[in-house]
Amino acid sequence: MTPPSLAADKARLRRDIRQARKAVSASQRRQAELAISHHARRFLRPGRRIGAYIATGSELATDVLIARALGLRCRVALPVLPPRGRKMLFSVLDGRGRWYRNRYGIPEFDGAHWRARDLDVLFLPLLGVDGDGFRLGQGGGFYDTTLAYLNAFRRWRKPLLIGVAFDCQRVAAVPKEAWDVQLDYLLTESGLRRFRRLKPAA
Repeated sequence: MTPPSLAADKARLRRDIRQARKAVSASQRRQAELAISHHARRFLRPGRRIGAYIATGSELATDVLIARALGLRCRVALPVLPPRGRKMLFSVLDGRGRWYRNRYGIPEFDGAHWRARDLDVLFLPLLGVDGDGFRLGQGGGFYDTTLAYLNAFRRWRKPLLIGVAFDCQRVAAVPKEAWDVQLDYLLTESGLRRFRRLKPAA
C-alpha cells in the first residue's frame, strides 16, 4: 500500500507534468512523433514482436512509429485491458481483427493475444521518468502489474522496455515503490537514452 505522503508527492508530480505536457504545441508534437520514429529504427527489425500503445490525452502519439514498424515487417501488438484485475495482454494488429473502445474510451484491437513476455520490445507510455529509468504512470497500475515478473525473475529481460515521452516529462526523481520496474531506454524527441541496470534492493 502506498503511504499517504508518497501518494501526495506522486499527485503533485503528476499534476505538474500534465501541465507541461499539455503545453507542447501541435507542431512540436508532430516533430516529436517523427523524431521518435527515427530514433527507434534500431529496434525495428523484420519479424520482431513489438508492443506499442495508442496515445490518449496529451501523450506522445506513436502512430508514425507503429506505421514504420509495420513497414519494416515487424509484428505489432497493442495493450488490452482485462475484464478484471490489472494484468494486460497485447493484441496483434492484423487484417482479421476489429477496433473497439475499452471502458476508458481508449481504442483497442481485437486480435490474437500475446503475453508481455512474448514481446521482444515494448514501447510504453509514461507521465514522468527520472535519471535512473523509473517511470511515473497514470496511477492505474496496469503496466506495473503486467511487468511485475521482470522484478521476480532477475535474469529474464524480455521485453526490452522503452519509455516514450517528451523531454519536458523528465524529472529529477520519481517517488519509488517496491514494485516499480526500471526501463531499459527512454525515447524522446531529442534522442534515445540507455539506463544503467541497477541491482534490485535486498
